[in-house]
Amino acid sequence: MTVTVATLPPDVLLRLEAKLKSMTENMVLGNKLGVSRLYADNALLTDLKESRVEGREAIDRHWAELPPYQTWQLNVLETGGDIDTPRQRLHSLARFDLKGKVYIDEGYCFVVWKKQTDGDYLIYLDIYHPLRFGAE
Repeated sequence: MTVTVATLPPDVLLRLEAKLKSMTENMVLGNKLGVSRLYADNALLTDLKESRVEGREAIDRHWAELPPYQTWQLNVLETGGDIDTPRQRLHSLARFDLKGKVYIDEGYCFVVWKKQTDGDYLIYLDIYHPLRFGAE
């Protein structure tokens, strides 16, 4: 179920939807740089525990080190915020092969997008809360 707060214009919602689709498609195709480039140069990825990935080089390295996904679903649970910093709560479900076994990584993401000077939106903050991770 998608819950959308009406403070964002429909064109912004469509742009964010396209960004998420690009993210999942790029990861399944193995284009990890295509995923990392959806993040601002000064973005932060964190689980609010041990993991803290900050800045362009670290973001590129983070995505490059992950195995390509066989499938990845990012389902929007809630969208809100304002036109300059929209936010989304997402459910993530990914499957990937690691050392001959298929693994599942499922969790929630809280993503804050930031409108850039060119009008594009990039992820500025990505907080991940894992629900389950392990071999199928």
